[in-house]
Amino acid sequence: MDRRDFLTTKKAPIKKAIPFEAYQGARVFSNTVPYTGPWTSNEVLHLLRRTMIGATKADVDFFAGMTMNDAVDYLLSAPATAPNPPVKTYNNSTNVGDPDATVAQGSTWVNTNTTDGGIDQQRRQSFKNWWVGLLLNQERNIQEKMVLFWHNHFATETVEIRRGIWCYQNNVTIRNNALGNFKIFTKDITIDTGMLRYLNGYLNTKTAPDENYAREMLELFTVGKGIDNASAPFIEADVLAAARVLTGWQVNNSN
Repeated sequence: MDRRDFLTTKKAPIKKAIPFEAYQGARVFSNTVPYTGPWTSNEVLHLLRRTMIGATKADVDFFAGMTMNDAVDYLLSAPATAPNPPVKTYNNSTNVGDPDATVAQGSTWVNTNTTDGGIDQQRRQSFKNWWVGLLLNQERNIQEKMVLFWHNHFATETVEIRRGIWCYQNNVTIRNNALGNFKIFTKDITIDTGMLRYLNGYLNTKTAPDENYAREMLELFTVGKGIDNASAPFIEADVLAAARVLTGWQVNNSN
């Protein structure tokens, strides 16, 4: 995919689309020579340091018992099921009628919204504890490392997103796209509630386009820094056009 052609407002030659499925399972060797050297514990550890968040001796022994190709295939296979969501470990809301009070201790809160600021602060901490737990107890694959990588790329902050439920939904958006297609990922994160909150997308209207997300999408998330000249990947007019295109996405406060 040519990301610049996808995002720019400049005219570009029409290219025949290649189905994403055609790329599945393909291994690219352009400008590289496949490794044919030794496959010992040292090489296994080298690989695991780059595909997992650290590795135990048990991890090294597990992959050392495979061929190198089998180990790579195993590491690049995403989990078939999503991890269990975070659960309630905090006190009930004291606000009369707040739906959080209906969530039992030890049950997940991710399907029940609340407007209680104190509860949301505790939910954000619950979310952080849950995510750190997934990192510390990672499965033997690249999933958690890629979720962390993409969170650093499509960066947000829980304190700015505010609602615990939106913080969790943002993580799910990243998790679902961590090993997928970048174009689909960019579209999904653009309308993710957490991102709409963090970069003011929910304030973007046709009468007052907010350029915050449009600028970050072009400059940080996709094509790179733009300069207002003919050779730039994008210009100021592109930022305004992107902001106007993205007007109307609102945050649903009820979910």
